[in-house]
Amino acid sequence: MAENSGGLVARFNGYSRQPISRQLALLVGLAASIALGIGLVQWVLVPEYKPLFGSMAAEDTTAAMTTLDANGIDYRLDNRTGMVTVASDQVHRARLLLATEGFPRSGDIGFDKIYQEQEIGVSSFMEQARYHRSLEQELSRTISALDGVRGARVHLAMAKQSAFLRQREQPAASVVLHLYGGQVLSDRQLAGIVHLVSASVPNLQPESVSVVDQQGRLLSTQGNPDDFGYSKEQFQMAQQLEQRYSQRIVDILEPILGPGRVHAQVSADIDFTRIERTSEVYAPDTVLRSEQTSEEMTTRMLEGGVPGTLANQPPEDPDVLAQPPEAGLVENTAPTRSTRRETRNYEMDKTISHIRETPGTLRKLSIALVLDHVETTAEDGSVARAPLAPERVDEITRLAREAVGFSEARGDTVSVINASFVEPPVLEAPPEPSLLEEDWLWRVLKGLGVAAGLAALLFFVLRPLMQFSVAPVPAAIGPSGQRALGNDGYGDAGYAEGGGELMSDDQVTLAGDRRGLPGNTGYQQQLQMARNVAEGEPQRAAHVMKQWVAGDG
Repeated sequence: MAENSGGLVARFNGYSRQPISRQLALLVGLAASIALGIGLVQWVLVPEYKPLFGSMAAEDTTAAMTTLDANGIDYRLDNRTGMVTVASDQVHRARLLLATEGFPRSGDIGFDKIYQEQEIGVSSFMEQARYHRSLEQELSRTISALDGVRGARVHLAMAKQSAFLRQREQPAASVVLHLYGGQVLSDRQLAGIVHLVSASVPNLQPESVSVVDQQGRLLSTQGNPDDFGYSKEQFQMAQQLEQRYSQRIVDILEPILGPGRVHAQVSADIDFTRIERTSEVYAPDTVLRSEQTSEEMTTRMLEGGVPGTLANQPPEDPDVLAQPPEAGLVENTAPTRSTRRETRNYEMDKTISHIRETPGTLRKLSIALVLDHVETTAEDGSVARAPLAPERVDEITRLAREAVGFSEARGDTVSVINASFVEPPVLEAPPEPSLLEEDWLWRVLKGLGVAAGLAALLFFVLRPLMQFSVAPVPAAIGPSGQRALGNDGYGDAGYAEGGGELMSDDQVTLAGDRRGLPGNTGYQQQLQMARNVAEGEPQRAAHVMKQWVAGDG
């Protein structure tokens, strides 16, 4: 113990005698080595931090930090970006935890902004703009609450209302959905989003709502015909009908031929024309319900003046009688009018019909069947493939017709082909992951690399630096060529006993024992030290010997 303490004291004394440049070099190298070692250790031990979410509002960030603190999850707040970062091994747990709390939330507050920000003197335009913005935010929050939707933005195009119906413009809406990775919305979910938006805005039709995802793909195509003249619903209806008919044929033939030995395809020609008709028909044969007859006869009196006086107008048809008629023989020629009315009521049989034909009438079916050859076993045990008999093919054709409701009046066709199927290639099992793909191996290699780096830093940087920095000051050489040593074994401040001269800086000296020998060492110990130095550093020892020989000469 005393020898070790003495060696440390000797090394410290040697370091204190070094020039300032060597002392600074030792301190700088030691500090750099320590910093490098600490960095390597942190690289292994300190976990990597990843952002928890993207940019969030200040309120959401504060609430998220409070939730993480309550659940004991370590996090960091990036001062440059303002994002909350969590250790890579805790990021999924933290995201699931915050997802249950409704994060990430939107920084918008919807209609709350209208109630909170009530200013005096706001124009009607600003009020309408705030209302539209608040409505968009409320719709975005509602759509973001749906399953599979990470976030949503709604844009409403609403023109100013006019008192004239002809000048009114229909509103439109656009919805941008940010879906979670691997999530696909079903047709019902898309239809629900479209009708949700259209029902929230007055006079907004579902056809005027466009929905796209974060990749710019149009999701809402209902009601809009494609290049073939079919809308999405019509195309899906035809496709489902064809698949249903094909599956019927396969289900009825597979038990006979075997699994995978029959393939069927059905093409359906569907009429999607929408027809509406209204007709009113009266029955030709009617029944007399009631009859009413009325007859009226009227006799008019002749026109004349006061009896015994002449009229002031001549008669229209004056007839001069040669002889006046005898008294009592004048005929009454007054006019008579008769009227007869008959009214008959019949039971009217009237039919009013309004017919609306639903689109989707099946006009024609085209069926294609491919049958595989059957396998037969010969007497020698070999397996051969042979086509089906014609009678067998006819039976299968009849079964296929019955399965789909074949109709000759409709013009349906069936085509059956019996051919040998090509055997599918055998898929090889996926190779097992190699050792280099294992995570634990890389963790072990990472730790070993850090350990190797620390060892290299210790033996190849720190140790040579310490040896160079604490090397003894050049000692004086006496007249006899011997090196003068002081009590500490390193020389007395570079001066030799007996009036020796101080060696120059370019002269090479031998370093002392690396372990440091205590003072008052004997001759044998000094000799052993010189041997050790000569064995460890032969080039420097040879150079010193050359200097001694040159000095003796």
